Amino acid sequence: MFQPKFSLTFPMLNTLSTIERLYGHLLGEKLIPSLALRLNQENQVLATHYSTSIEGNPLSPQDVTNVVLGDKIPTTKSEKEVKNYFHTLNHLFVLAKEDPHITTDLTLTIHKQLMEGLLDHGVGEFRDGSVFVGHKDGVEYVVKHNPPFHTSKEISHALEEIYEWANKKDELHPLLKAGILHHQFAYIHPFFDGNGRSARLLTTFYLLIQHYEVVKYFILDDYYDIDRHLYSDTLHTADKGDETKWLEYFLEGIANSLQGAISRIDELNKVNLEEITGEKRVLVSQREEEALQIVIDKKAVKSSDLEQAFDVTRQQAHALLSSLVKKGLLTKYGKTKTSYYRLQGSPEVK
Repeated sequence: MFQPKFSLTFPMLNTLSTIERLYGHLLGEKLIPSLALRLNQENQVLATHYSTSIEGNPLSPQDVTNVVLGDKIPTTKSEKEVKNYFHTLNHLFVLAKEDPHITTDLTLTIHKQLMEGLLDHGVGEFRDGSVFVGHKDGVEYVVKHNPPFHTSKEISHALEEIYEWANKKDELHPLLKAGILHHQFAYIHPFFDGNGRSARLLTTFYLLIQHYEVVKYFILDDYYDIDRHLYSDTLHTADKGDETKWLEYFLEGIANSLQGAISRIDELNKVNLEEITGEKRVLVSQREEEALQIVIDKKAVKSSDLEQAFDVTRQQAHALLSSLVKKGLLTKYGKTKTSYYRLQGSPEVK
């Protein structure tokens, strides 16, 4: 059975206390649905931007927005990377509700979705062969880490032991387990490529199943992107067996992200008329807020859903949905009786 080694330091305890206070503050925020929708969508885009940026993707936040929320078909490798990451991140929200456990199958699914169309081989497969983690220093290659296992069987077995430990309910704080999981995945380095993005998505999934609504309220990747070398160097301090220094950094990142999220919400709450899309200020009525919440919960709705929810006529339900389409909050798919509505930017149901 896997057992991590670390010391529970005063800085760690203080930061955990700060995180719980900040997260409690976030949960206490009564966000109207359109504001919550905007914050969630922005965070998904930013998480995609920062996590891929850490790996060298050159696209700006606006470029990422255009790729993942627009109609543009990705053509370059950079565009495919952000499109895949955004899709995988959204898929994790669904998976977290269906099966709240980390498994090797989930790991392979994440990698397959992340790297589809980016690699010629090894997509969704644990590596069978050696790999080194490092960087070029002039003409020389500096090895920072040599993973402990080099066959798919060894890698799968090692991950299964860590996942068994992570899934087990015990008294260890889930945020500490999330940090340890993040490092152990990077340490094992199960793929030839895509390990960093996979590690951050897996950590996001673990936080979700531990009831931390990461992305809805806050993201982690922005903190790591501030100083990529510090992130990498601190992560690899745990390679020798002691997770303490890395955990202190990991918790600092969560606290920093939560504080940023609170500041962002405060800014949005100060605006009396919300700027929902573009530069056009959109007024949303109370009934439209309620309709948006139904769409958020159900993912897709028909006019009949609102007829039943609000006890209104078909014409009234249609007018309500049409208003939200005009305001750029919903997209209509299909025609006549088969039509349905989803949040703007959501993929069409096939």
